[in-house]
Amino acid sequence: MDDRYIRRSRAIARMIFTSQQLYRAVNALVRRFDLTESQYNALRILRGAERRGESLTQAELADRLIASRANTTWILDKLEERKLVRRKGHSDRRKNLLEITSQGQKLLLRIDPEFERLIDAILGNVGDEELDALQATIARFQFA
Repeated sequence: MDDRYIRRSRAIARMIFTSQQLYRAVNALVRRFDLTESQYNALRILRGAERRGESLTQAELADRLIASRANTTWILDKLEERKLVRRKGHSDRRKNLLEITSQGQKLLLRIDPEFERLIDAILGNVGDEELDALQATIARFQFA
């Protein structure tokens, strides 16, 4: 094996390890609020869409979550049971528009400071230029 292959393999292994660590840290945080990581991401996506004046369908949320439509249905069912999201009608009856409720907003406001502390703990010694470089590097990754 050549040196380039070994370096690239190590980089992939490091990214996988880091990704797993980040997932576990976020999951541990949101579990304290009786959420899964996917439910938390759905709430954040819906809050962001609302702030931008966007209306999302269930299919669009699934795309942003990078989740199957069936899994997205389950996520939304659980959030709707807790009155954190609401499905609204759409002119196309096969679609539902989604919105985060005031209860969902309030829950995120409770989580936000803890999430910010987690981000600070992980990225506290990483400067803005390094973050920009990291994002630029990640954006270059290609998948088949």
